[in-house]
Amino acid sequence: MIWLIIVLLLLLIFFSWLLLSAVVVEIDSRIPAVNLRWAGIGKAVIWYDNEWWLSLRLLFYKKTIRFSEMKSKPRKILEPAVKKKPKRRMKISRVLKKLIRVLKTFRVTEWQLAVDTGDHTVNAQWYPMNFLPYTYKNLHINFIDENYLVLKMRNRPWKIVFALLR
Repeated sequence: MIWLIIVLLLLLIFFSWLLLSAVVVEIDSRIPAVNLRWAGIGKAVIWYDNEWWLSLRLLFYKKTIRFSEMKSKPRKILEPAVKKKPKRRMKISRVLKKLIRVLKTFRVTEWQLAVDTGDHTVNAQWYPMNFLPYTYKNLHINFIDENYLVLKMRNRPWKIVFALLR
């Protein structure tokens, strides 16, 4: 009986750790790379080096593959069986609301955006935005043909689960 309590307690601690550990998403268009890190669990990196690559590390498992190697198996065309009841579809508005709720749980920790529209007149009109309080040191309207986005966001899995269940 005591072993059962210990096992249940360990499972509770493990799932609590999974729900409370941080998830960090980093997007950098200068090097074209997207990093997804789940603290203590693993990491997924997608980057471009003449072709798209995917690197996964989950606990003790590590693998790097090219997207061109990922081929789906041809699907078999099945003959229609007995008609089943049509599935109840969620309305698009409900799905969109849930998606927005989940996106609101992410906190942006760092962002930089450099924009050059290619038109000097438009760049000159937008240039004062570099000095606004919320965009100072984060937004760079420039005239040197430099366009990039750097975005770092954090979240905790329990917030995502709560937003989905709400």
